Amino acid sequence: MGTVRLRGAGGADLTPRSQKARGALALLGTAPDLRLSRARLQDLLWSERAKQRGSDSLRQMLRELRGALGPEKDILLAGVGWVGLDPERLRIDLTPVYDAGGAPIEFAADLDIPDPEFETWLRDMRLRLTPDSDGPTALQRLPAPAAPPRSDGDAAPGDYVVALQPVESNDSRAHVIGEMILNEAAARACEMIPAVLADRIAVKAPATGTQVGAICYSAGVDCSLMVVMRDLASGARGWTRRFTIRAADETATMRHAVAQIAVALLDRARRTAPPAKGLTFPVWDVFSYSRDRLESADRILASLPQERQSGVALALRSYLRHTLISERLTRDPARCSEEAETFAQLARDLAPASPVVLAVASLSASWRRDAVGALELAQAACRNDPDNELACHALSQALTDVGRDLEALEATERGARGALAELGPACWLMRRAMVQLRLGRLGDAENSAAAAFAFATDNRPSLRFLAALRYHRGDEAGAADALRHLRRIEPDFSLELMADPDYPVAALRMAGLMGITRSGL
Repeated sequence: MGTVRLRGAGGADLTPRSQKARGALALLGTAPDLRLSRARLQDLLWSERAKQRGSDSLRQMLRELRGALGPEKDILLAGVGWVGLDPERLRIDLTPVYDAGGAPIEFAADLDIPDPEFETWLRDMRLRLTPDSDGPTALQRLPAPAAPPRSDGDAAPGDYVVALQPVESNDSRAHVIGEMILNEAAARACEMIPAVLADRIAVKAPATGTQVGAICYSAGVDCSLMVVMRDLASGARGWTRRFTIRAADETATMRHAVAQIAVALLDRARRTAPPAKGLTFPVWDVFSYSRDRLESADRILASLPQERQSGVALALRSYLRHTLISERLTRDPARCSEEAETFAQLARDLAPASPVVLAVASLSASWRRDAVGALELAQAACRNDPDNELACHALSQALTDVGRDLEALEATERGARGALAELGPACWLMRRAMVQLRLGRLGDAENSAAAAFAFATDNRPSLRFLAALRYHRGDEAGAADALRHLRRIEPDFSLELMADPDYPVAALRMAGLMGITRSGL
């Protein structure tokens, strides 16, 4: 953002002088996988020149760019028909910058390349990347979207139903707080079950589901919320919990209550919905790191009746495939990747505004190294639902991709307080560890990785982090213990394999923490 600059690891300014070379850096640095075809690069910078003259100009510009890079020239990659930048050695920083008056400075503000194709591209990029408002925060607190319309008596007999009773209260403020918490928690859970959300629904045939009642009363400046869940058919009590909503920390305590109630609804659906009807999403398994659990979740999602197929279900099938690929748990990663992209696109066709669907699309773009596309999708997901934990997770990843690490940590902490983070805490803890590593907080990163492993003993990324970080601080016994656990759950693991450029430890590699691979442990 602002002027285009390239700096070496030691801080040396490696920015080329010519406009075209800086334009090429801007094009490559914001391209998916940090690479473009030579033909595309030529068309964007020399669209009005004859093909041969444009090709000659491209070669000359690339020579100039290599010359400017000096000892770092190897970050400029080239292959048959393409040019790119090495994603393992380069960090893209799209942190917003502001002038003295607090107004955002546009992307590539120093570029003025008189080519119509480049001008069109630059105008579009500036529209996508320039902040809408003043100030450097990435997470704009927007009003929560309206809850989806609730059926009142139109659920089919085979539906799983979450029925809300009116909140009982002793004053209007307590009533509003109770209604807000229950409606948000139920809406979030119903999306993931999936279920029909209704007010004391009455159906002709016995319904499967949960009835939720609550009492919210003022106790001084604070409020106490008592939530009771009962089986919809029998009336048997299944879950009771009391929450204190503190006036001094109202937002955080309300978010905690929402997350806990949503998790309880998901758990009750998992235990009470007839499995033969395919009524519930296997969300616990979707966020696991076990091949058996991931493949089982995919089979369940694939077997959902046609009327229950949704954008969220397809997005979850895309998400779990990326876990299979990144953790080397699939025998055919190319096919798995194609399926993940197909499911992500189908999900967007079905539910283009769903924060879960947009978040998975953002993560998919990030895995393709389309940093700008990932950021745009994640920001859209957070605009639609600022509290959605998967949207915050995707935003954190996208901000990491563009070098905005402090904002990424803010997004991570926000998402870690949601219901999905309660179900699959290892995923959110490892996202936190990744950001802490980028910020140089190695002790914090190690603690987060240790917590992730404690929650999920099949979590391979946490063990890789623990082995590398412990070895780096001189704890060889601790590193050896992490490697022992890793070899147990990853039978083909070896230190030689870990040193391979394709092994999934890019964050450790960029942080210079690969000494473990030469340890002989």
